Amino acid sequence: MKLPLLAVGLLPALVLVTACSGGDHPSTPATHGAANVTTGTGAVPSAVQTPTTPDRLPDPVQSSIPVGSKTLYTGSGHGAGGVKLPASAGKASSITVMWTCVGHSKFGITGAGETLAGSQCGDGSVVFTAEIPHANMHDLAWKFQAANSVIWRIAVIQPPAN
Repeated sequence: MKLPLLAVGLLPALVLVTACSGGDHPSTPATHGAANVTTGTGAVPSAVQTPTTPDRLPDPVQSSIPVGSKTLYTGSGHGAGGVKLPASAGKASSITVMWTCVGHSKFGITGAGETLAGSQCGDGSVVFTAEIPHANMHDLAWKFQAANSVIWRIAVIQPPAN
């Protein structure tokens, strides 16, 4: 189920987005710097307890991705982390990032010292999506910033070339 998001420009490179998971789960804001398109997907609330390990989080790719898309990275962990994207990512017009996280802190994605996307974590039931345009991919070594208590799951997808 896709939910509409409200985007409010704060700075030229920073947009505040709120995704609601519905049900008994509170709203969870996401901050997406320089993201052209942002959407949030709320998972159906369940009686299952908050995940305590990354493999218990929902798969961030909850909807089908466009035919011809290429998965550049999928991973999970806790606390800080990172990924070195393949050279093909630097040639793409944009990269789509989808993540979910659980904890009482924030999860952020940075490249070349700039915030690319991020969100406040919660119970792990909300999946965040950000499209990072080519103009913002100065560095293919991305860092994931989070407190050690935060667990996360992420997927980086390259949409098909048009």
